[in-house]
Amino acid sequence: MSALEVFFLTEGNCPNCNSIRAVLSEVHHDYRHVEITEVNPSEPLGRSLVTEYGVRNLPALIIGGRLRLVGEIDARDIHHEIQKTKHHKRH
Repeated sequence: MSALEVFFLTEGNCPNCNSIRAVLSEVHHDYRHVEITEVNPSEPLGRSLVTEYGVRNLPALIIGGRLRLVGEIDARDIHHEIQKTKHHKRH
């Protein structure tokens, strides 16, 4: 089974970035085959992702090749999107 890629685009210490990091750490622990990469939009990969996915606000989560969550992101939304994407990926 291939890994589900999750990109967390952030410039650093946004108001809820630390809580998002904590949830992503839980996700990485709870779900096998989920690869999480934190990316700064000023770095080459970050610029590429911002352009490719049309990211206009930070923080942003790209899950399974789609821009899923932007701005104020809570734990429930992250878990929901991971589960939904993993389910669709299996089918």
